[in-house]
Amino acid sequence: MDTARPPASDHDDEAAALDPDVVATLSSPTSGATVDDTNSRPDGEVKEPPSLPEEGAITLELARAHVAPVTSAEFQLPPAALTNTEDIVAGDGATPRAGASTDIDDPLVLSLDAHPLAVASAESDELQEIVFPSAIQAPSPLAAGSALGPGGTIVVERFLDTRGRLNRYSALVYQPDGTIIPAELREAPAAHADLRRESEVLTEVRYAMLPRALAVFEQEGLRYLAVEWRAANDTLAGALQTGLDTAQAISIVLQLTQVVRRLHAAGWALLGLQPSQIVLGTPLQITRLGTASRIGQTADGALNVAGYSAPEVAHRAIVTGKEDVYTLGALLYRVLVGAPVPEQGPELATLGASVRVPGAPQLLDAALAPPDERVDLEAFYRHLLAFKGRWSRRVLALEVAGGTTIGLNRSRPVNEDAHTSITWSIAQQGGVTARALLCVVDGMGGMEAGEVASQAAVQAAVAGIGGAFGNDAPPPDAVALVRSAAQAVYDAAQGRAVGATITCAVVDDGVVTLGHVGDTRAYLLHDGMLTQLTHDHSLVAAMVSSGVLTAEQARGHPDSNKVLRSLGGQRELPDEYIDTLVATRGLMPLRLMEDDRLLLCSDGIWGVLDDNVLREILLEVGSCAASVQSALRRVLDGGAPDNATLIVARCVVMPAN
Repeated sequence: MDTARPPASDHDDEAAALDPDVVATLSSPTSGATVDDTNSRPDGEVKEPPSLPEEGAITLELARAHVAPVTSAEFQLPPAALTNTEDIVAGDGATPRAGASTDIDDPLVLSLDAHPLAVASAESDELQEIVFPSAIQAPSPLAAGSALGPGGTIVVERFLDTRGRLNRYSALVYQPDGTIIPAELREAPAAHADLRRESEVLTEVRYAMLPRALAVFEQEGLRYLAVEWRAANDTLAGALQTGLDTAQAISIVLQLTQVVRRLHAAGWALLGLQPSQIVLGTPLQITRLGTASRIGQTADGALNVAGYSAPEVAHRAIVTGKEDVYTLGALLYRVLVGAPVPEQGPELATLGASVRVPGAPQLLDAALAPPDERVDLEAFYRHLLAFKGRWSRRVLALEVAGGTTIGLNRSRPVNEDAHTSITWSIAQQGGVTARALLCVVDGMGGMEAGEVASQAAVQAAVAGIGGAFGNDAPPPDAVALVRSAAQAVYDAAQGRAVGATITCAVVDDGVVTLGHVGDTRAYLLHDGMLTQLTHDHSLVAAMVSSGVLTAEQARGHPDSNKVLRSLGGQRELPDEYIDTLVATRGLMPLRLMEDDRLLLCSDGIWGVLDDNVLREILLEVGSCAASVQSALRRVLDGGAPDNATLIVARCVVMPAN
């Protein structure tokens, strides 16, 4: 490792010589931290104590007016003085973890026991200053240009700051393909529990709202974690200071709940989430996860994040996951009430008087209740969604994005796929109704003018919705649109062997109808589950249905491009030729819920990316446009043997006006 560090601090020898049972270490102290030794003064006089010195030592002023041994001291610390939860060491050798958010006005009070200290003289009121040097130190900062990690592929740009025993740097990570990724590098002793847990979580769980781990390694007794760089300009702590409205608060807590659900599914609970660790944006991101613990195991230590952590985490106990429900409820409480949850806990019986938002007292009562009465995360998620639905009149609309690529197959010089998406709203007696048309067409490769067939089908589908734009007009009929597309393809063929497959979706006030012919597909992502809404009209699909092939054998089968139904061979399609949702869902209507996602795609997408990958893309990427870009990039990485086209639509709630 090519590294450079400045000489060790002079305090190192002092710390080594000091009795460890007397040492109390506080990470990153700031000016304004005070010592309250009122109990040691017979007359109760309170004098203005000094600030903590910059090097991290603790300064005590002890009155020399008495000889009684000093056995304890109370330290009142502003929240900013505690930035690393594990670097508080009590005199009895225990290591209680504590933390505080920067938006809490009241200081955190810690009682730290110490061995008796005898005062030398009782003849004077003069104060004697005793300085305890820091017993726990962060590694000396690396110099800019230091190279470390496997093969020296991580290069330090500059030192950022120290948080307890953890150093942070901006760095560059050099990838094997030559790309360079800006990163935040975190460095701490190998035994640093928070960094160890954070490394484990980010290695196991990949999610857009969590930092992306680029490298995790140990070197020369130190642990390192490199995560992709993200500027932390706008945090939830800052937004709380300037103010958030209820709709914003619900959206943020809902996103956080989705992150926590993903962590719980992997067996982790956060426990110590606080506003300063949440960076707002699209999507938001939780930047620090050092307080995470395994669900079902005893927590590594006690924890207290004033105003946010569940009371039971102040004692080491079996982690259930309900602790995170309390924290999510506390974040919502902070916005709605305008202050954190009191140290003694919320007054649940009077929530209605302090929270004047219909449905909010009920939600908070369920989240902030004692552990045995508190709802679990899934129940809280359902309550939160219901609360959001009651908060304002819901107008379900779609956020839509689409994309296509010609692929990498040199035998396909023309993109024979086509797609269209149109969204609009109409005024009806019941209010505004949002509508959408989504259509993906795959011109059949190997036939003449496949691109002519796909373009004709799309144009016919668009023309077919013309009467649905007027106020009080009925929604388009998806099956009728497919019939119009079939006629258009037949007419455009002009005697040539032309064909196309099509999937057409119409969404009216959140209700989906489908028309489908061929092997293009439609999927629904609901509550983390991906469901295929169409059946493939293909030879391989028929062989799978009859048991001749397994689903695994069907992937990449040489006959996978042979379809049993298509547009172009006949002008009028027979009855039952066009599939609807009845084929996959019986007579059940499909009503979208907020944050549901629809995916329509050609076989150039699903032939390369299996359902698990498609689900991952829809779950991990925030916007529809980002999902489309991610899917196309992965298809190209997979060789892209065919034209590939997709549309991603997310169900959103629009203001009623």
